[in-house]
Amino acid sequence: MEYLDSLTDNQKEILESFQNLSGEDDLEKTIKLLQRFNWDLEKAYQYYVGGDLNTNNSVGSSSSNLINNRENSTYEINANHPIGQFLQLLFSPVRVALSILKYIFNLFPNSVKKLIEGPESSRNARLTCAEKFIQYYEENYGEKHPEFYRGTYKQALLDIKDNFQILIVIVNSPEHDDTPEFCRNVLGSDVFINYVQNKNFVVWAGSVNEKEGYKVNNVFGATTYPFIGLVVYQRRRAIIAEKIEGLQPVEEVIQKIEQKYEQLSVQLQAELAEQREREQSRIIRQEQESAYEESLRKDRERERKERLERERKQREEELARQRQMEYERKVEEKKRYKQRLAENIPPEPNEDECETAQLSIRFPDGSRVVYDFVESKDLDPLDILSEIILVNTFPRKEYLDKDQTLEALGLCPSSSLIVEEKDDDDDSEDEE
Repeated sequence: MEYLDSLTDNQKEILESFQNLSGEDDLEKTIKLLQRFNWDLEKAYQYYVGGDLNTNNSVGSSSSNLINNRENSTYEINANHPIGQFLQLLFSPVRVALSILKYIFNLFPNSVKKLIEGPESSRNARLTCAEKFIQYYEENYGEKHPEFYRGTYKQALLDIKDNFQILIVIVNSPEHDDTPEFCRNVLGSDVFINYVQNKNFVVWAGSVNEKEGYKVNNVFGATTYPFIGLVVYQRRRAIIAEKIEGLQPVEEVIQKIEQKYEQLSVQLQAELAEQREREQSRIIRQEQESAYEESLRKDRERERKERLERERKQREEELARQRQMEYERKVEEKKRYKQRLAENIPPEPNEDECETAQLSIRFPDGSRVVYDFVESKDLDPLDILSEIILVNTFPRKEYLDKDQTLEALGLCPSSSLIVEEKDDDDDSEDEE
């Protein structure tokens, strides 16, 4: 009782469910097993069916599982490694050759296969408890029977849990007097076979002489053979719903199963509906999250494009501002230059003192100036040709050499010139 006093109500409920399911009466061992699996009923029960309550063996089993997991992890790492991929490619022809040999082997008669496979005992050692029962049944009673589950009892439990089905468990004792009649008149009956198939039962069968069959027999507490048990998951917990012991007519067997089926199917349909509703909610939630992520992605993309557009406009505005400033600077420089030029124009020479050249100069704004220069002087005494171009209209001729005199350029005794301002492009080309 001291074990029970320290348990919570939930732990007591799990303990009671485990004992009802397994038939184990030893409270101390049962509590230790549940504590080891952190009061996970499903894991503890699966271990109880396929393992041992002895804690020493449990530690050894855990150690071997850990080693196997490490080996599997190492294999996965190596398979993903470039060397592992190379080895897989290298041994691909070997796998093809083995497949061909397997195909050829299947063409051999059964007698030859048995000689190649070795003794029957070694072949049977590789079979599960359920597969051994199927082999026994078909050798003694033929191939007319329900579709038996070929995996282990634990695998059958997992399947009915995932698929919301009912498991029919058959524990067989080959030495029992009622076994032949049970196999022929119940398991081999068309009525039973069709009923099991129509109701979508999972049927697992095993011999009490096998290790796994013996453990399953203890779980159900079977004492009379043949034995039929019904297992179903309710609220994600496995329960024994029905026990049918001893030889009974197939009609009575079906009637007892059907009575429980009517009760259990309603619960299973309700749980299946809940499961589908949860799955549908999960799908809707996932779709909503995906839609939200997509909307968020579009918003981020829109914000990115808007930011790039703002940056582009800012660059263009900054470039336009710099150009405007540069233009205003040049206009201001030209104004200052013209002012300096006007202030430094030399006075007109006296015709009696020297030879002069009269130049009529027309400016871009249409104004005209007639001025007398000393013909022996340079064309550009004030360095104005750096800002303008002097052009003779007909024939067109540009005067670019500022070091030559007016006389040398043929502008004496008089000429008409036009002033053209240099473009900024011309200035940049001159600099280059």
